Order: sequence, then C-alpha cells, then structure tokens
Amino acid sequence: MNKYIKTFAVLLCTALLSSCSDWLDVEPETSVDESKLFSTEQGFRDAMAGVYADMASSSLYGKNMTFGFLDVLAQQYDYETVNNAYSAYYRIADYEYDRSNIKSQISSIWNNMYATIAEVNNILRWIDKNGGVLTEHNRKQIKGQCLIVRAYLHFDLLRLFAPDVKVGPNEKAIPYVTTFGVTPTERKTVAQIIELVKQDIEQAKVELKDEDAIFDVVPYEITDKLLETDRYIAVANYYAADALLARVLLDEGKYDEAAQAAGRVIASGKFRLVDTEASFNVPAEQIDLLFNDEQVFALRNKAIFDYSEDIHLGKRTETTSQGAALPLTTDITGIYDGINDDVRLANWVQNSTGYMVKYCKEITRFYPKQVLLTLGEMYLIQAEAQMRSGSGDALETLNTLRRSRILNTSLADKGEINEDVLIGEMRREYLGAGQMFFQYKRLNTAVRNVLHEVPASNAIFVFPIPDAEEEYGKQ
Repeated sequence: MNKYIKTFAVLLCTALLSSCSDWLDVEPETSVDESKLFSTEQGFRDAMAGVYADMASSSLYGKNMTFGFLDVLAQQYDYETVNNAYSAYYRIADYEYDRSNIKSQISSIWNNMYATIAEVNNILRWIDKNGGVLTEHNRKQIKGQCLIVRAYLHFDLLRLFAPDVKVGPNEKAIPYVTTFGVTPTERKTVAQIIELVKQDIEQAKVELKDEDAIFDVVPYEITDKLLETDRYIAVANYYAADALLARVLLDEGKYDEAAQAAGRVIASGKFRLVDTEASFNVPAEQIDLLFNDEQVFALRNKAIFDYSEDIHLGKRTETTSQGAALPLTTDITGIYDGINDDVRLANWVQNSTGYMVKYCKEITRFYPKQVLLTLGEMYLIQAEAQMRSGSGDALETLNTLRRSRILNTSLADKGEINEDVLIGEMRREYLGAGQMFFQYKRLNTAVRNVLHEVPASNAIFVFPIPDAEEEYGKQ
C-alpha cells in the first residue's frame, strides 16, 4: 500500500466518514466518529454513498478517468489544440509521462483510486466487526457492492499501470489491496491481479444472488426516471458484476466466456437498447442523451455539467467568445461515417461547432450521471468474442446494436465484421466514456489520430508507477 494511504488512514474521519442524508445523493457535511458511523444500518449506507461520490469526483470517473485525461490519450480531441491551448492536458496527447505536470496527474489518479479502495476495505472491515447491525439482506447488498467496486478500481489500475495481460502476464503490476490499514501490500503480477479481480467479482455475485433489489424490477419500465430508476443502476448491482466480468474476460482473450458473461446481461431483460422514438422524439429538455435504459452501472453526479462545460463548450459573454478548451477531433463526422441519422452524432456532437455536448445539456427527465457499464458495451463485447470464436452470430449482434443507433435502417447494417469494423464502432460508442484508450491497448493496435496513427507500445499504454510508491511502497 502506498504512502498516500498511510496518510489517508490518519485522516480517515475527514476523508471517508462523512455524514449524508441519502443513499445516492450524498452531501458530505461533518466528519463523525468511525464507531458511531458504523453503529447503524444507515451509517453503512452513508459510507457506501461516500464511495460512489468519490468515484464520481473530477479526479476520477467524473472527468479524468472518462472524458478528460483518458480521452485525451485516446486522441478523441483535436491533437493540435490539446498541445497548444489547454495547459491542464498539455503534452498528455504526446504521452510525455515523465513531465512533472503529467506525473502529478498520474499520481493523483493512483492516489485517489487507492484511497477509494481503502474506503471500501474499511466498510468491509466494519461489516466483519459490526455487521450485526445490518439485516442479512442489506449486509449482503453492501458487501457485494464493495467487492464489485474493489474489483472495478483494481482492474482499471491494472489497465493503466501494467502491460496488457496477453502481452506480459508475468510482469510485476500493482498491489491488490484487500485490507484496511498501513501495512504495505506487495505488487503482484498482471495474471495474479486478473485472478483476484475475478475472485472479487464471483464473490460479489454470491453475496448479491437473490438479494439484489434489481431482481424485483425492470429498471427501464419505471416511470420515475429522475430518482427511482437510479436506486437500481446507480449502485454496483448484480448485473454490473457480470458486465465487468465480460470486460475482464475479453481483455484476457477468453472469448467464449466473455460472450457468455455479456450474454447474461443482455438476456437478463433488465436493460434494453435505446428506443429512438421514446428517447429522441421528445422535447429537447427530455432527450435521453446517455441512453438511460442501457445503463448497467452509473454514478450519479450533479457536478458533471460543470466538469464537462469547463472543457467541452466555448465560453461566451456579450463582448467575447472563446472556443472549447478541448474540441473534438476534426474528423469527428467522418468517424460516424457522415451518417447524420446516427443518434450519437446528432445528439452528442454540436453540429455548428463540432464540440461534444454529451454531458453539457440540462435534461430534466434524468439525474446527471457518469456511465461506467452499459448494454451497448455488452453487445460490442459479445460481437467481438463471437467473431474471434468463429461464431456466425457476430455480425448480427453488431448490426442489432447499430440498428438502435441509426434511424435510417438502410445505413445501419454492416456487410462484414472484422477488427477494423469493430474499432470503428467502438470509436463511435465510447465517445466521452474513457474506454477507447483501453481498447487500443487491449488490441495492441495503433491509436487513431486525424494527423497520424500512434504506434502501439508499452511506452504509451503503461503509466509509470508514481515515484512515491516506488520509494515507499513494498516492491
């Protein structure tokens, strides 16, 4: 465990144990005594809500781990503008990880990810110490959610700070931290981390089986989209475990198993591909920009408008006009094959400027969220896994996804499926999601850029371990 978490343990009351009034919409107010917090069922819920709030912060999935740092690395933005105009991400697009400002941002991601893991481990510690204050139903729910989040965070740390498992399975990777405290944790190999991730996922499924509230509802059928639906998808639910497992198995190259895991999410009936009529043929303030019916796991985040507006929209006053800090790559229309009937292009990209507005619009029907796992991704995983396994169903799986995005059905179907076709669909589907960089790494293929392609290599795909961890962490 790194030096930051040692400091974090000392500051536990202020960094973790914040009181909040709602399971989802956490508003930290005052730090409380740890034993007092975990003396009630609501205290455990408040602590779990704090985990989700920290994940949704701008330093993690609210910005940097999605449409910020990671999408800059994936060359989703205008390459020349990133290097010349926006200092916060200056040189990131050139993968100059040894620069002090970039090293600082990388260290921040590492520290905040492990700090959130420490929060999760502390909740699990108190479940063991004082879980009797919880009903068995709620104990299993909270424990299952903790295990999914711990697996999710460690897997993303692995994807950032170690070689791909297919390239360097025996390379030393990261610590997999399962206890709360200041005892150093040894770094394990890439393959060992993958197995620990899968163990946490499988144990989460055991805890949540027959206990998860999502089994009793079909989220997309719920009328109240603003709050009630989120009670099932704005937490790490049972199907989020299978969706994450599908992602991990695809990364490993275990295609049959990946297709099965993704297929279980698809076949669950809890999620549906976006209904273009119900989602887009509605008043502007009700448009479903984030495909809520497809969300498997998302983080409620009312600050996301501010995070996104800061970099995606130009600022205008009565006398001045300023362009977006991070305008999308200049070939964004070409990425969508120039199909204006593609609802992703039509609604995520501002036609007049080419800026991304996916997270910038006030939509009254839905609570603002950052989406982590989706049904759309499950279709892409299943299609690729089927293709690589030689299944004849692969093309139909891909085209089923495309028909839900492209209103002109004559343009929707692809005539063939191969890696290039899949990468093209991923670039369209993962805009602003922080996933495209990981896809290039997983496929060991060049990062696409309007000016030139960046050759695949560990020099760009593997972040350096922060200096503090190298110095103080147990190697």
